Amino acid sequence: MSAHVVATLTLCLSVTRLQDTHGENIAFRKLAKQSSTYQGNTASRALNDTHSTTGSLTSDTNPSWWEVDLRGYFDISNITLTAANNGWVQHMRNAYVEVMDKNVSLCSDAQVEWCGNVSSTVTKKEKFIFICNATFPIRFIRVTRRSTENIRLSIGHVDVQGVGATKRYRSYYTPTTGRKVTNPSMTTSAITAGECGIHCHRNHSCIDFSYNKTASTESNCLLTYEVVPQNYVASNAWTMYTMDNCL
Repeated sequence: MSAHVVATLTLCLSVTRLQDTHGENIAFRKLAKQSSTYQGNTASRALNDTHSTTGSLTSDTNPSWWEVDLRGYFDISNITLTAANNGWVQHMRNAYVEVMDKNVSLCSDAQVEWCGNVSSTVTKKEKFIFICNATFPIRFIRVTRRSTENIRLSIGHVDVQGVGATKRYRSYYTPTTGRKVTNPSMTTSAITAGECGIHCHRNHSCIDFSYNKTASTESNCLLTYEVVPQNYVASNAWTMYTMDNCL
């Protein structure tokens, strides 16, 4: 099967993308980004409680925003924003939280639900809990600060609680040749890249996969459950498939 065909693989099934993870932070080690980054305080730091003292911080922009791609569909029960434990806490004032089913920067038909906003006064390590009443499965969460001038956005920690949602959709994967998963969450076999993609769907926690048609049939399909920068490396004969943002 050609890469083009696999990239537009269609499954006519309702699929639960990720397993029930209630009680765990379903955003941990997922794909986070922000409008800009100040002195190495990257978006991913807000998803790791180890870095909650400083968390993430943008440079001066307007608006300033932070976003996480959950790489699957969820019914969200609550989202908790915790302020940093330093002098940056004022940079979370009046920030508001939204959830969406698609990447709002790329997809013109994204559904968006407003969840609430942080108060105009914030103290160190203060927590703000948002209940989002979205009627659609959620994949993206965005935190935004707007003003009449350039401002920063600081977040100490983001915790997202929810359970895997069922969504009927056409599954498009973008292929990248010469790359593969370094530390797969599961290794299995597949005759074609399309079959490897089906394995990814059936293992509910899978978010991306890699396939090599010439590798051993016992280990030519690699599934990954987490998005971390060091999890993908250059490797000839392998192709990495990542889920499209506009499903």
